[in-house]
Amino acid sequence: MGSVDGRILTERWTAPFNGTPRGELMAEYAAIGRQLGTDAWMFGKRTLCEGFFSGKFQASDASPALHNEAYVAPRSSKRLFITIDPDADILYDTPTVRGDDIATILPSTAPAEYLEHLRENGISYLFAGRHGDDLRTAMLTLATTFGVKSISLQGGGIINGSMLQAGLIDELSLVVYPGIDGMSGSTSIFEYTGNEIAPAKGQSLELLSATTRQHGVLWLRYKFHKS
Repeated sequence: MGSVDGRILTERWTAPFNGTPRGELMAEYAAIGRQLGTDAWMFGKRTLCEGFFSGKFQASDASPALHNEAYVAPRSSKRLFITIDPDADILYDTPTVRGDDIATILPSTAPAEYLEHLRENGISYLFAGRHGDDLRTAMLTLATTFGVKSISLQGGGIINGSMLQAGLIDELSLVVYPGIDGMSGSTSIFEYTGNEIAPAKGQSLELLSATTRQHGVLWLRYKFHKS
């Protein structure tokens, strides 16, 4: 969900014109997310930590595990919540986010002590190369080991941009909030931070549908085509 100028920091958006509580418009976003019916949903690290887990794990021994095998914790939810943690230091105190079991994507250099912390808290994990940024490998593991066939990627902008550059987005479900941010430099829907000059190069969009929801919220769906 973004403002009409493509920004995603919700506290900066202008208020609804007729005094409708902002939460009612945000509820449209949540309802659309449920309507997508995916096997899993995903946040980037910054979004997760700002909203749910602010603590940082301090490993007394940074030695990595001898074997980097994905760990599948006992499942209690039908849907999976996924995040990516290239620093391997999110401090968890619960194995779920909004009732859905957590699976975290890590670098292969993650400390063995940290992996033990995850297992003790019932959190699944998998690996994405030495730096935790091999997203294609991570998606393959999620499919083959965790049975995930579809993911609703819900940002923030940095993970959205990384997935865009990797060519891993099949469809864009864009919810437009009828308000404006207006500030230069405010985080946008896609915020790629790597070295690629054109992270969306070779990709184009086909509009599938445009729907007006309650309170002036727009829902646009696009299919990605890749050359």
